[in-house]
Amino acid sequence: MPKRSSISAERLIQLTQKNARYIISCNQNEFFCEHHPEGKCSRGFFSLFLQVIYGIAFAKKYGLPHYVDFSNVNYAYSGQQNDQKRGNFWEHFFDQIAINSTDTLLLNHQYEVYPLRIWNRKHHRFLHQIMKEGLKFKPSLKLEIDNIKCEIAHEKVLGVHFRKTDHFMEVAPADESVFFQKIKKNFSAYDKIFIATDDQQLLERLKNEFSPKIIAHDFVRSHGEIPIHNNEAYKDGLRLAKEALLDCISLSYCKELILSPSNLSYAALVFNPEVKYTIVESKEARLSRIKTLMGYHLDKLGIRKW
Repeated sequence: MPKRSSISAERLIQLTQKNARYIISCNQNEFFCEHHPEGKCSRGFFSLFLQVIYGIAFAKKYGLPHYVDFSNVNYAYSGQQNDQKRGNFWEHFFDQIAINSTDTLLLNHQYEVYPLRIWNRKHHRFLHQIMKEGLKFKPSLKLEIDNIKCEIAHEKVLGVHFRKTDHFMEVAPADESVFFQKIKKNFSAYDKIFIATDDQQLLERLKNEFSPKIIAHDFVRSHGEIPIHNNEAYKDGLRLAKEALLDCISLSYCKELILSPSNLSYAALVFNPEVKYTIVESKEARLSRIKTLMGYHLDKLGIRKW
């Protein structure tokens, strides 16, 4: 696979042709999604979200207008399970300029937009600026976000994202006790503790342990290792996408964060790159994070490309 920082002469010709429009999407040949041949994409919302942010950055670098298109297959967030025409779920949440007949469409390549998690404040600030310039919330969603800001930002709130369900398949998890210890350590310093988690049973344990300070949105959560967005028994995809987005933004309004090494946690720092945070992670996850961070710094120094 080509390096992220290296563009072939052939690709550069494509990117600089007249009326080129950069299309950000997930496609089987580039992202190797297991169920694409069946017309499905099971990637998580913030894996797709971060791909969009990197895609917008890439398009901006080459002076291209972009368009986010998640209508090529049925995504976990495409809509109700029985919908025959789910369309592009992205446009339920964000405004964008429609494709026109004169556009020459260029589909993103994996190496251009792969959603790397680079835990570096300078990089968080860069992604935040790209997001501010490239994303525009629908007015109704913006109103809900403003209401959440009023509820959380005026109090001293500790935000906790505790990723559960199938996260162990992506990265070795830290022990649950570490999260509980971190919360206990900070318990007296905060008015409220906002919990974002995909696991209902975990939320109940946290409420029992740290009541009455625990607050959480009344959202759909899993009762086991199957993530809710891949649970065939519940497939209101648009609701799941919206709830994930609102949980993430809620975290960004907190005064301090305790995070998992996950895409939702990472995106909270894209929404607020200045917030103080701690990552609760296993040794394996930490080594993986540091390896990616070293590659980022080496690339910035011109020692190697990635």
